[in-house]
Amino acid sequence: MEPPCLFGGDRCLEKFEKLIDQEENRCREIVGKIKSTIAAEDDLRRGKSQEIKELEQQKLAAEGWREKREISELIGAAREQNARRLYQDDGVMRQPYFAVLEIDDNKLGERSYCLGRQSFFDSNHKVLILDWREAPISRLYYEYEAGEIYEELIRGQERTGTVAAKRQVDTAEGELRKIVDGGILLVRQEDGTWRRAGAETAISRKEEAQDHRLPEITSLISREQFRAITQPDSGTVLLQGGAGSGKTTVGLHRIAFLAYQNPDHFLPQRILVVMFNRSLQQYISRVLPDLGLKSGVNVETFHSWAGKVCYNAGITLRYESKEGPYEVVRLKKHPLMLALIEQYVGELLEKSRAWLLENLPQGEDGPLGKLVEEVKNSPQFQDFFRILIRQPEDTGGNQVEGWRRVVGRLVARLNDHQEDLNAMLTDRQLLQEIFSGSVGVPKKSLGQLVEHQVLLKEKGLVDFADAGLLVRLLQLKGVAAARPGYAHVMVDEAQDLSQVELATLLAAADDRQCVTMCGDMAQKIKGEVTFGSPAGFAHFIQEQQKKLQAGQVQAETLMVGYRATRPIMEAAWKVVNEQPTMVVARDGAPVEVIRTSSYEETITTAYNILNDYRQNRPQALVAVICRYIADANQVFADLQRHRLEDLRRQARQEFSFQPGVVVTNAHQVKGLEFSAVMVINPTPQHYRDNRESRMLLHVVFTRAADNLWIIGHQPMAYGIEKF
Repeated sequence: MEPPCLFGGDRCLEKFEKLIDQEENRCREIVGKIKSTIAAEDDLRRGKSQEIKELEQQKLAAEGWREKREISELIGAAREQNARRLYQDDGVMRQPYFAVLEIDDNKLGERSYCLGRQSFFDSNHKVLILDWREAPISRLYYEYEAGEIYEELIRGQERTGTVAAKRQVDTAEGELRKIVDGGILLVRQEDGTWRRAGAETAISRKEEAQDHRLPEITSLISREQFRAITQPDSGTVLLQGGAGSGKTTVGLHRIAFLAYQNPDHFLPQRILVVMFNRSLQQYISRVLPDLGLKSGVNVETFHSWAGKVCYNAGITLRYESKEGPYEVVRLKKHPLMLALIEQYVGELLEKSRAWLLENLPQGEDGPLGKLVEEVKNSPQFQDFFRILIRQPEDTGGNQVEGWRRVVGRLVARLNDHQEDLNAMLTDRQLLQEIFSGSVGVPKKSLGQLVEHQVLLKEKGLVDFADAGLLVRLLQLKGVAAARPGYAHVMVDEAQDLSQVELATLLAAADDRQCVTMCGDMAQKIKGEVTFGSPAGFAHFIQEQQKKLQAGQVQAETLMVGYRATRPIMEAAWKVVNEQPTMVVARDGAPVEVIRTSSYEETITTAYNILNDYRQNRPQALVAVICRYIADANQVFADLQRHRLEDLRRQARQEFSFQPGVVVTNAHQVKGLEFSAVMVINPTPQHYRDNRESRMLLHVVFTRAADNLWIIGHQPMAYGIEKF
């Protein structure tokens, strides 16, 4: 009886038989050694645990203190040995390794390496799997193609040779399931035979896993992405690139790389990741542990982080539920607000110093002489404040008592930070001085700002736009809670944070200024956010770090888009009237623009498309996106009446990334990714002909990986019908 065909009857794949045999043998050998090593570790651990129990019994039976001490020392040594042996982690079996690298080194000859998410050694200390963050070797995998000659400095030695082969593999649960070699994808089927499949994408991986959160895609990192990830642990990395170019993925992998290289410095609690919205917080929740980062990383939106900073500084923020007038919010986000805060704090220092010196007890020859001299010479507010909270030597004199009384009043006032915020934003003279001559800031806007802030003060409230101003105020006043000294700060969607907000995040990092800023000015959807240069956030970060003498700023632009297909990206670029800004890696189905005669027909057509798509791709996650929340509520209710399966209405932190159809509004999908997107009724009233609205629709389009449908019964914005 003949054995079953290795390729399920597909004779054209027989030329890959040797490759599949090689990788299956490799997988069996490595998995076998992993299992035997873990089993041996378990035996040793059980034996050592039994030894410790016996020693503890001997200690109980011992009579003399010397004997007890000797046994205690033996117990301590046994426990230390037991702990040392627990370097192996049986979690490695979830995905032992994801890549194979074969090289022909001019000195060492032929070598092969398996790259995984963690290194693994057998009982003889021979490496079976090499952690991808071991840059000297992994660089050969990420930065060279098969057949290329390499010249690298590896462990202090110059090495040359040829990359003989590099392959992606899927070894989930210790079984070889996929091989990608030279762009060819081979997939093992349930019956054990192999087939050649189409190109694999991040979306297809998500659908296979039935989980559409941000995947851990270490095996797919490109050459340019790897270079950005492995930048030094001091200095700032600016990551720019179009939608789907991998900015967020690279930023998170950089954190994992830094934490691996220097775990004592990059502790989880000393890392801050700032995301655009709460949906994105959940979106990355899975990838951090998969990258080897322990729990404790601070993943926040800017406002949740600012709220915690203020709380730690003794301030409980109560926000006005309604957003302030647009012109007021725009002023609060204006680049000149940085200068306003600096000048206000400088003047506050002068006023406070003058008041203190005027109200101190007379006579500088006593115990206060040195303190008074320091007050006069304090260059920064934080220096001045540190002097205030120091206690002078108590000599029993009236001067010391007078100092404490006067300083107590001043410190109480200076700790009223919200009073300073309101005083700053209602100081008409200061506002006019800072904003005089600024293009696009009419005087009436300054008046609006003052009036609005007076109303907020009366209510005891602040605007959401006040959070960044208040944190910056705290930083310049020297409040420790506002300068936590993070080892690393990563900011996603940096283009939608104001210069003040970005400045607060830079100041929240420690002196190394190890920072990653990810953004794309083509996806800026916050019209109230403006920058002092057409280059946007990148130019501001570079200038700010230069001003602070904060070291190296490395700018990286990711030039390849991996998410959306070429037709989807072309439609997205048409929306913003721009030429392509990156290479798109793959082609795909054309964008479908469907005109209907009524809203009812729109819903029926949407149901039919979604139902058919879900029948063909049951593991897909599809987003139905409306411009406003009220529209999303209505569309959800109407699709519900058609009994569309796996339908969810989702917003903010309630997002679920399981397969199905989610109905949401445009602002909630920033940074997310779906198998397909359906845009409902994008009229000129919904997406006005201005830069902000065009960018918002650009963002909506580029959430789709494979399919984009645009459906409506009214005229569509920007001539979409003609796309």
